Amino acid sequence: MNGSENLRAFLRFVIECQALNEMARKEISKEDKRQQDLLHEIEFEPRAKERSKLCTQLHRSRLNRRKYKDIFEETDDIVQFFNVGQHKKVLDQMGQLIGKVRKVEKYHENRVYVPRLQEGENIDG
Repeated sequence: MNGSENLRAFLRFVIECQALNEMARKEISKEDKRQQDLLHEIEFEPRAKERSKLCTQLHRSRLNRRKYKDIFEETDDIVQFFNVGQHKKVLDQMGQLIGKVRKVEKYHENRVYVPRLQEGENIDG
């Protein structure tokens, strides 16, 4: 992997962290609301068999919320780091840097050497 690919992979990683963090935040909120609904349903359900089904749904909701909370916690420090002014600026500049490095890499791929002396010429002139 060359320099521009490494930079691009890092930039993709940060962008992916931002997307995962936002998705996880929304899903945590949704599961919180679902849990409140289920708790109220359990509270007002007179039949034990139906309460048991609701408890199973609550259990699944808690597992889902935990999964999303883990994702949120694993990505949040990265997202917060790159939301700070100077770090955000560096991230933006990395996009430009990738273009510059890619341009140099492309030049190196297509570079050819043109001899300075013609055949039969002397170095001394």
